Amino acid sequence: MSVPDENQISRGTDDLFHHGVITKLFPSNNMGIVRTESGREVPFSFELVVLCGEAKSVQDLREGERVGYDIGWTSNGLRVTKIKTYPQASNESIRANLEREKG
Repeated sequence: MSVPDENQISRGTDDLFHHGVITKLFPSNNMGIVRTESGREVPFSFELVVLCGEAKSVQDLREGERVGYDIGWTSNGLRVTKIKTYPQASNESIRANLEREKG
């Protein structure tokens, strides 16, 4: 699955969150990674991240899913502290736009 670039990531959102994509989920380690608009990969801990939006638990998160996020400094460095998920229709429209642009 291809990961959207920064234009597709931020398109169609009307909130004040930074926008990125979940690139990896590691359930056995209770960790995940969000790729930021600039391409940086920032980890998050399942136990410490605050979820809002469509996802009600970390089991609802999917690799390749577009999310809003907040980051903060922890004792382990920079981490995603809040993740906002969007309705599935928004994610599907981004994927459709990517496919159209690929031609």
